Amino acid sequence: MKRILIGSPIKQKTNILKVFLENLVKMNYNDLEVSYFFIDDNTEKESSKLLERFSHDNENVILKKYKDYGFKQNEKYETNDTHNWKKSLIERITIFKDSIIKYAQKENYDYLFLVDSDIVMNKETIQHLISREVDIISEIFWTSWNPGDNLVPQVWLQDESSLYIRDWDKQYTDIEKKQLNKDFIAKMKIPGIYEVGGLGACTLISKNALSYPLSFKTIKNVSFWGEDRHFCIRAKSLGLNLYVDTVYPAYHIYRESYLPGVENYLQNGFDPNHFVYNPLERRKTQKNNIKENFNKLKVRLKNIYKEYTKAKFLSRRIINKNSTITLSMVVHNEEKRYLKEMLEHTKQYVDNYVIIDDASTDNTVKLCEDILKEKQYKIIKNAKSMFSNEYLLRKKQWEETINTNPDWIIFLDADEIFEDKIIKDIKYMIKNDEVDAYCFRLYDMWKPGYYRSDKYWCAHNTYRPFLIRYQPKFHYKFIKSKQHCGRMPKNVLRLNYINSDIKLKHLGWLKDEDKKYKYDRYLKLDNEGKYGNIEQYKSILDKEPNLIKFEEDNEN
Repeated sequence: MKRILIGSPIKQKTNILKVFLENLVKMNYNDLEVSYFFIDDNTEKESSKLLERFSHDNENVILKKYKDYGFKQNEKYETNDTHNWKKSLIERITIFKDSIIKYAQKENYDYLFLVDSDIVMNKETIQHLISREVDIISEIFWTSWNPGDNLVPQVWLQDESSLYIRDWDKQYTDIEKKQLNKDFIAKMKIPGIYEVGGLGACTLISKNALSYPLSFKTIKNVSFWGEDRHFCIRAKSLGLNLYVDTVYPAYHIYRESYLPGVENYLQNGFDPNHFVYNPLERRKTQKNNIKENFNKLKVRLKNIYKEYTKAKFLSRRIINKNSTITLSMVVHNEEKRYLKEMLEHTKQYVDNYVIIDDASTDNTVKLCEDILKEKQYKIIKNAKSMFSNEYLLRKKQWEETINTNPDWIIFLDADEIFEDKIIKDIKYMIKNDEVDAYCFRLYDMWKPGYYRSDKYWCAHNTYRPFLIRYQPKFHYKFIKSKQHCGRMPKNVLRLNYINSDIKLKHLGWLKDEDKKYKYDRYLKLDNEGKYGNIEQYKSILDKEPNLIKFEEDNEN
């Protein structure tokens, strides 16, 4: 049975804390051994009594007091329309949260769930986050930080709170920034899982992540406000990816006036498109000339949108009724490896093929021609291998592919095979008008039925684009690197994308001879680790790597 520790430093109003605790005990903990670690930092005596009662009525509850950490007294903080945090309070909560992490590490818990005491969740939230099988993930919640403001999520992509990733080579106009923010907000309203740069307040941390030196402690050469930002920067620096799940949005009781909405949330969930915490509160903050202001804003947004779409790409192409899928790939001496199995599988959902043969010396080309004789295909033969400068090879692959004017392009190598679920699902995926790219997790299969998972081999923790809708007017850009440049343009995720739960198996590591071949090739082409990680190259020949059984999704 897996063990989970639910931790929370608590300085909370009694009526909010009561709802929080009642919600926790009603969560679905099926097949989980649950423990609680609460730190009582309350200024209201009734809140402390609630925690004591919870500790008495439930098993496996650790209840600490602020005095246990050397603090002589509680520190009040003011809450008017919004919370006013001081540096001393941030430092205090950092110590509390780090103590919970250390306890989870010491006691070898399988999961740590850090949750703020003003959060109410769907009863399936914890089980759902566990099912995502990633190291650090938060369930999304939405908050109006000041009365009357628009709702925003507690997650972000970059820096202190940026909702878009800045390209260092680009200067952004205010219009572009606003549209990028709007795009991120819109994406967070679509149920799914997304990689982010920052998160907090409702976060599941895996056993693997707990094996790293995680901490909320301030990083001295970073000036960002808030302990969650320092936790996230540290986690990313350690090689851990951060994700947000948007399937079961939580409810943030940010103000006491939000309490009446709890019952509605528990019955109907949280829809950020239509949710208003308290209409009376919002009405008080609006100006008397709201209608006039709204009309002005509508006109302004309309003009902004026109300018943005014109600058982004002039005519977004959508073909969904008879959309076709083109497989684009590079091959080299694949005759006796996985090419036959891979092509036979793709024939069930791919319409056209564009293949670059990178100077094969075996019967790779003939094998492709024999298998694809009933398909539309184009094979380009390189007289001399271009793999030593992968950027030029991949750019040629891209140009040959788009010259066929494709609708959708799927990028696979000859040793990569999706699970069978894609055969049925992909025909629905390419009919989605709002999506221009799909991302998938890639599993490095190290022996039949098992994939490798450690700090150097963790591609399965990250969603990467493999299927994109080709947009002729979009300006695609490439990473100009001789090795590890990626098989498609670097900026495809500037378009609308979704993460898919369909798994992609990478079979290229299954055989010992393949491991030795790639080990020798990487060290020959990049012996200084200029384009990749030299330690990862060396780990290819590890004798006893950590392997996990691959579970195929056999959903019909």
